Amino acid sequence: TEMINKFFLTTLLCLINISVFSQKEKRKIFAKKVSEEIVLDGEMKESFWKEAQVSSDFVQYFPRDTVSAQLETEFRVAYDDKFLYLFAKMEDISSMKFILGDLKRDFFGGTTDYISFTFDTFQDETNGYNFGLSPYNIQREALLSDGGEGLFSSGGGSRGGFGAFNINWNTKWFSGAKVHDGYWTGEFKIPFNSIRYKAGSKTWNFNSHRGNSKVDEGSIWSPIQLGFSPVNLSMTGVLEFEFPLEKSSQSIVVIPYISGSGIRNKVAEPARDADFDAGIDMKLALSSSLNLDLTINPDFSQVEVDEQRTNLTRFELFLPEKREFFTDNGDLFSNLGSREARPMFSRRIGIARDTTTSQYVQNPILFGAKLSGKINDGLRVGVLNMQTAKLSTSGVPSYNYGMAVLEKNILKNSKVSAFLINKQSIFNDKSLEYAHDLSDFNRVFGFESKLQSNNTKFKSELYYHQSLENNSYSESNSYGANASYEERNFETNIYFWGVGENFNPEVGFVPRKDYVFLSPSFQYKFLPEDNSLNSHGPGIDYEFYRNKLNGVTDYDIDIDYNFRFRNQSYLVLKTNFLYTKLLNDFDPSRSDGVPLAAFSEYNYVNHTFYMRTSERKLLSLRLNGKIGQFFNGKIKTLGGTLTYKFPPFLNISLGSQINDLDFPAPFSSANFFSLNSKINVSFSKDLFFSTYLQYNNQLDNINLNARFQWRFQPLSDIFFVYTDNYYAENPLFLNLKNRSFAFKINYWINI
Repeated sequence: TEMINKFFLTTLLCLINISVFSQKEKRKIFAKKVSEEIVLDGEMKESFWKEAQVSSDFVQYFPRDTVSAQLETEFRVAYDDKFLYLFAKMEDISSMKFILGDLKRDFFGGTTDYISFTFDTFQDETNGYNFGLSPYNIQREALLSDGGEGLFSSGGGSRGGFGAFNINWNTKWFSGAKVHDGYWTGEFKIPFNSIRYKAGSKTWNFNSHRGNSKVDEGSIWSPIQLGFSPVNLSMTGVLEFEFPLEKSSQSIVVIPYISGSGIRNKVAEPARDADFDAGIDMKLALSSSLNLDLTINPDFSQVEVDEQRTNLTRFELFLPEKREFFTDNGDLFSNLGSREARPMFSRRIGIARDTTTSQYVQNPILFGAKLSGKINDGLRVGVLNMQTAKLSTSGVPSYNYGMAVLEKNILKNSKVSAFLINKQSIFNDKSLEYAHDLSDFNRVFGFESKLQSNNTKFKSELYYHQSLENNSYSESNSYGANASYEERNFETNIYFWGVGENFNPEVGFVPRKDYVFLSPSFQYKFLPEDNSLNSHGPGIDYEFYRNKLNGVTDYDIDIDYNFRFRNQSYLVLKTNFLYTKLLNDFDPSRSDGVPLAAFSEYNYVNHTFYMRTSERKLLSLRLNGKIGQFFNGKIKTLGGTLTYKFPPFLNISLGSQINDLDFPAPFSSANFFSLNSKINVSFSKDLFFSTYLQYNNQLDNINLNARFQWRFQPLSDIFFVYTDNYYAENPLFLNLKNRSFAFKINYWINI
């Protein structure tokens, strides 16, 4: 369209003419090749460490970006043919205790002390790796995408894909840590065959950052401007190796598993069932930059249950992907499109909704394969293929899900991509009857560009997607053009996308169709000096939806004021001016009462607050509330989560959400109440127990999930999982719906 063409040309001109943030010469650290064996004990006993270059002089990236770090950090780097070694020494205040909720791998950096190292191995400023370590020798590794700028993700980003910092990726590496008087130390031993890089390279982009809860400080080796991510891949220094890196030894990982389960079901057939299963996952490094993942009869019984959430909207809620097979390099497959028009949503594969419990359950996957990585300096490839089993009880045939993606780096840190998705039933007995026609297929193809300035202050995105089915339909496309610009004290964004009436990606996430969406926003930040308040400022966001037939159907004018404190607590105050024109009957009370009529229109105003205290303290609190108008009625909500830590062995949280909806007669009012409780116990770094209790009267379900995990070898586990579902409402309150027990044993084998 003409609008998209103009946006694309404007974006190119901005990229050509934008004034690039002038950085000083990049910092460098030299890594000497060594032959001595390292002992991971948190002590600098190896002779080569004394000869290695020492680098220090960290500066703050939070709460300020213009001052030296309060607590000093220094590190050294070395390597041999098989491993990359790092040794770090962190100044500490021994009189103060470390705050840590548990001892589980893949900690959240905002709640604990840690040191981490970032590697951009292809120097494309787009994708990378991050390895982190806590004073208790707890490891964390993450895949970085989109230049490292975006949200932290433990399974799903805010726009329906994966965050730029994805901790669901796992690889085996080795470490040691020790707490001394006045400092603590950490040692890293990272196998070269656990990461992808270009053979023959002599330099990588590199950075190191540290989180220190004792002084509420984030510090970094190569400076990052305030407001940007500490894993930003465009503001790094350089790691220089003494000799060009050789091709890594071929890595083959085999992960066999056995599992068993039993279920007692009072709301569906069969009433009792038991199962014993086995399968295998394989990870093959085809080259130092290309991976092949294979899975046969995968089992995900150990994956955390989903959060039960109250839905006050007219549309489907997004739930994040937590299965490791899909999260490894998940950005390549899932970070496409916009927040409300994702062509690939991997949860559609192998997960179906259980209507009796309103929970999502497994739909068996028979086998799958995923090829991902780089085939040369600038070209990244992804191929995904999964085959699911038929569900004889519901008449669902066996489906094949396929996807291919090509991503080409352009300019310095930008990219263009193309993809194709296919869903089709194959390997079915045609003599049987099915709920779907076996000749049906669903396909989506598309093109995208993500352009940004060298310093990542300016970012833009342009995309076009088209769905294809047996019958040809008009308006079966989705398109968008987005742009943002950020400085230390302000940020501005504009998002535009459209979804056709017949756009139908069956493997995607598209909660609504037949509209165009536009949202400009602006946020300003005052940065007071020498104050517990780190920043504060106003913001405005305008969102509206319209379609050809009805004109504007929704708008939301959001005026807010944000307070951010040095201890990472915050307070947000918002007022929203909303308009909604319903295109279908809708009952906000979900009570099967008199619905609000289709094509009725509503103007309403409500006020909202969000607050969070510092999560680096023993006791932390999250609160949210809303009061005001809601369609033709009134709304009052109050919710929050209280968390207490007994570091480092016990973490207890209690959360609740109350939504009081009051409508005039003859419409039904409603009171939705949800309650959840989590208890995480760390008996050691390898032995864990957790319980998750959820009550939700909108879903009429009480869910109890208990999980025991023993990590008997690195990345090798034994799981026991117990789950109950009960009715939450009278007259069947606490009557059992179903009960299940499962165990799983998996073993990580490096060949």
